[in-house]
Amino acid sequence: MTAKQILDAGFLEMRWRCLSLAADLDRIERAEGGAHLLQSDPRIANLKKATSILLEGATNRAEQVQMLFSDMTPPPLANPQSKIQNPK
Repeated sequence: MTAKQILDAGFLEMRWRCLSLAADLDRIERAEGGAHLLQSDPRIANLKKATSILLEGATNRAEQVQMLFSDMTPPPLANPQSKIQNPK
């Protein structure tokens, strides 16, 4: 497929995704405490960063956005006494 064919095939869905996010943010803003939440919540901050990534034009946008939303917290240390981790 050419780039134009890909855009032609996916544009309506891409447009819908943008409109859906805009509507979600509008609903949050209209709700009690929403304006403050849009300025202070780290999840919204990540959405803003993701939007910037989309607009920057790098070729690895999907990877960058995936890493932005990935939990990079190290797993908990294994506890040999734990019945959940060691059901035997």
